[in-house]
Amino acid sequence: MKMLFLALSLIFSTYTFCQLREGFDPDEVKICISMCNSYTFLDLYGSDTKILPKGYKKVYTSPVMGMDNKFQVYESVNLAVINFRGSTDQVTSWIENMYSAMVPAKGVITLGKTKHPYCFARDTGTAVHSGYALAVVIMSNTIIEQIEMLNKKGIYNIIITGHSQGGALANLTRAYLENLPKRKLSSKNVYKTYAFANPMCGNKEFSEEFHSRFCENNMSYSIINPEDWVPQMPMHYEEEDNLFSKESLKDFLFGKKAFDIRKIGMQLVIRKFEKNLKDYINSSNRLIEKTISKAYGNIEMPDYIRDINYFQTGSVRHLQPFLYPRIKLDPSKLTEKQLGKMKPDANGDYYKQEPGFYQHKPYNYYVGILKEYFSRDYKNLERLYLPENL
Repeated sequence: MKMLFLALSLIFSTYTFCQLREGFDPDEVKICISMCNSYTFLDLYGSDTKILPKGYKKVYTSPVMGMDNKFQVYESVNLAVINFRGSTDQVTSWIENMYSAMVPAKGVITLGKTKHPYCFARDTGTAVHSGYALAVVIMSNTIIEQIEMLNKKGIYNIIITGHSQGGALANLTRAYLENLPKRKLSSKNVYKTYAFANPMCGNKEFSEEFHSRFCENNMSYSIINPEDWVPQMPMHYEEEDNLFSKESLKDFLFGKKAFDIRKIGMQLVIRKFEKNLKDYINSSNRLIEKTISKAYGNIEMPDYIRDINYFQTGSVRHLQPFLYPRIKLDPSKLTEKQLGKMKPDANGDYYKQEPGFYQHKPYNYYVGILKEYFSRDYKNLERLYLPENL
């Protein structure tokens, strides 16, 4: 009887451990950012075994779909993780990012001759990023098939994650799944989202609905390095009342918020020419839509919304900016042009300058998360930097 009790206790504790719980969980964050680095390690080294978390098995890798999109599925007991790939070096991948005109969050996208109704939010004022919405719709049938396969195995707890473009797709996929018609997928499914370094994917109304439905119950997070410029894209500006409110001025005066005259100036310019910018973005994106149609067959998108002000989704957690190592350079091996762009230190020594995308790299997010939440793992890291990122 005692042995039976111990066995049942062990089974119950294992089951409980694998349940998705409300709240920010550093262990889940570590697991997700490790998986996000799978694509980097496969591209650079041909293997991701050194970066993947223990206890998780990769059970599916999708084919490349749409604008060079891809996702993986991992399993562990009764928990699964869907991991979206970020931007690649393919032109189509960057076209997806630039295809930033907003479409209604509920509508129909036509692919070829087939109409695909979609819904990312309930509020009629909500709007989302055209490129990311199109990517999710293209992948939606395959995503649903994979979730159905998980359900057949008794897995209903699903984390959705991704880095960069993959983080935006993770947030939009979460919204898409939560707004599917009843009985399309099992009502037992519970979703949680961790997006890393993700660009924004919807307007203020979309962000507010996303927050009320998925953030107030502590089931969606965006992990961002404030020195990483990608999460500030696409275009975003403070509303005039917020920019010059008493609260904002107090924040500036008491040092709670940095006074960045260039940023404020840029926001004033955006508001001054907002109408022209809306017209330009929408007209240029029609050309992008035609380009995509030529490459992938007929694509018909809903009419664009006249809104260009994006807002971040998910409860935001900030990491410390990533340190760039001091790499001393040999002046004799540098050209005069290179030397002209650098400034020596007090000792006359030259050091390598930090590359533009350094603060955005997925491995640096991995290291930053270990440094923030897992000091022992951080100290035991074999490498603090990937040579290719330096």
